[in-house]
Amino acid sequence: MDNEIDILNSFFSDNNQIDLQRPYRVMDVANYIVNRFSEQGHPITNLLLLKMLYYLQAYFLVNDNERLFTGEIQKWGYGPVEPIVYSYFKDNGASPIMHSVQYAINNNGKLEMINPEGRNLQRNDQLQIDRIIDRLYDRFHVNPFRLVEITHEEPMWLRDRDRIENGVHNIEYNNQEIIEYFNNGERWPWQ
Repeated sequence: MDNEIDILNSFFSDNNQIDLQRPYRVMDVANYIVNRFSEQGHPITNLLLLKMLYYLQAYFLVNDNERLFTGEIQKWGYGPVEPIVYSYFKDNGASPIMHSVQYAINNNGKLEMINPEGRNLQRNDQLQIDRIIDRLYDRFHVNPFRLVEITHEEPMWLRDRDRIENGVHNIEYNNQEIIEYFNNGERWPWQ
């Protein structure tokens, strides 16, 4: 379904620009964030990107009652991780990510490569995203591991701490537990 919409949008759009709709593919949001900081001359690491995605998803779940992106956020040893994004940027290690990447989708059993150029998030979503990621960057870019520590203090991660530390994989965050934790608006790390 997403792919059909993308094809129609690209057919009717000018200059191969595609205006995407929420919930976005997680890689579209990740590429948007990577490009934004890279263009500003402040490329970010995979660790910071993954935590930004987690807090963005939480923010949109709480404030708009809707996911910002598709995909799943899992509980890993370093806190919340979206596995698809991690896999595309893991080769950077702790080095800054310099540019967005093409990514693959399953299109009726065939892999299709998606070029990130010209894939536009809605303008009002960009403004909300920018506000949150700028605050996270300003506060944590020097020490992104502080975000790991913060997520480790949250009850959602703590509930599964023993399982995570014993090597259990694929433990997903539940949207409802995220909403319940952040619903009072006082627990955002950028405040």
